[in-house]
Amino acid sequence: MKLSEKNRKAVEQLAQSSDAQRLMELLRRQGGEVQQAAKQAAAGDPSQLMTIMDQLMRSKEGAELVDRIGAQAKQAGLE
Repeated sequence: MKLSEKNRKAVEQLAQSSDAQRLMELLRRQGGEVQQAAKQAAAGDPSQLMTIMDQLMRSKEGAELVDRIGAQAKQAGLE
């Protein structure tokens, strides 16, 4: 799926938000696991990435960040 210019800008703004930056910091704390999980997901096996996201969503801060980013994406017209 190709993003329109408007959607591309909205995604860039979300990626630069403080919530997205904090979420990335939480993911970085898990080290190389995230990069390996992303590679496996791109190759068709999302199981490791889903495990990492499950762990993230079990933390109060992680769940709140994901909820806020989701709300921001919806407000920007991205769903």
